[in-house]
Amino acid sequence: MKVTCIVGSARNNGSSAYLADKFIQGLEGRAEVKKYCVGDLNIGYCKGCKQCYITGECVQSDDVRKVVEDMLSSDCVFMVAPSYWAGVPGQLKTLFDRTTPYGDTNPNRILKASKPIKGVAVAVRAGTREAENTLILDSIEHYFGHLGIETVKRISILRTDSLPDLLENHAEQIDEIYLLGKSILFL
Repeated sequence: MKVTCIVGSARNNGSSAYLADKFIQGLEGRAEVKKYCVGDLNIGYCKGCKQCYITGECVQSDDVRKVVEDMLSSDCVFMVAPSYWAGVPGQLKTLFDRTTPYGDTNPNRILKASKPIKGVAVAVRAGTREAENTLILDSIEHYFGHLGIETVKRISILRTDSLPDLLENHAEQIDEIYLLGKSILFL
């Protein structure tokens, strides 16, 4: 089994990264895992040139293709994002935009999923409004859909401004993510 984890945060050591690590721990070595933090990747902004609709490839050469190749060859993609002004962080949105060459709206795409892929979407925010996390989860699910990834689980975590907040106040949801890693083969 192959799993790709995307930490949709600028930081590789915060709440989002911790949750991805808990999911990976739940896998207990039963999967080959690739973990990416978008804040650590070299990803340029989409130039809007639309060359990808002709060639099926982006004109830019950076980390995007490798991440997409890993996602599309996975059995499961786990994506977690913090809330930045009620949406996904800019770094994650840039990854979404740059995946246009490989999405189902591109008739000339050259990378496609060759098997069913399960997707897990997680949103984390400091505030108390569920509607804002719903926007993030909807964005991830929309993105997954264009890549042929079926969202099998959505998890929303509120009232988490820092990793200590997460650890102090959300043991149940941390356990849920860990157990999801243990059971993902059976969903």
